[in-house]
Amino acid sequence: MKNQIAIYIGFMIMSIQALFAQITSGKILYNINMEDFYEDGINDGKISPELGRMFRMTADAANNIQLELLFNHEQSIFQHQKGLSISDYEELDDLVKMLTSDGTYYTDIKDGTQLLQTFYEGRKYNVKSEITKQDWTLTKEQKQIGKFVCYKAILDKSVTGLNENTKAWYAPEIPVSFGPIDYVGNLPGLILELKLPIATYTTSEIRLNPKKDIKIDWPNDIDTMTEEEYKKEGDKVKARLDEGW
Repeated sequence: MKNQIAIYIGFMIMSIQALFAQITSGKILYNINMEDFYEDGINDGKISPELGRMFRMTADAANNIQLELLFNHEQSIFQHQKGLSISDYEELDDLVKMLTSDGTYYTDIKDGTQLLQTFYEGRKYNVKSEITKQDWTLTKEQKQIGKFVCYKAILDKSVTGLNENTKAWYAPEIPVSFGPIDYVGNLPGLILELKLPIATYTTSEIRLNPKKDIKIDWPNDIDTMTEEEYKKEGDKVKARLDEGW
């Protein structure tokens, strides 16, 4: 009897593993929380009441944000959901979107490249870069997100240059190395939660292996440039703006 139970449990484990191994595409929706950004701002003790209200409005507006990650077995696209109104103020909308994603991120895991399509001073840019290898610390700490057991990974602030450690919860059962913004290509599973100093990205919806194939079309409407070329272009724009002042 014990042998039969052991065989049954082993069969079930193999079946579950086989099921998850067949995950080849999906759609993930992330909600945004910026309460830590607000708390850090008002706890500084040096801001004016007006600026405090702006921090509050920014954090409230972030609650209405949803970002979308579409992926297949090799590529992904991460972007704000189109047509989603965040607040009654267009300027605040633009600020919150900029703080949570610089633009639309296209990732090709096979080639080890990422392309950011962004706008600056009314002009569109396609900025291509290599996926950076990051020294994450993988821990045994785990929690459930949706139906998936996720493990905590930590990226030290000395690596990122941020004022806090970056924390990610990834799902090995979804064996693709994608996640929000440029946090891709480093963890052994899809990132379902990402905590940065300015915002936390939390999964609100998971759709795996949809009936319709997910095809990622990289933009080729304009020439691409490197990160260094983009920085130089930004410096030129800033110089022109300074001259205008």
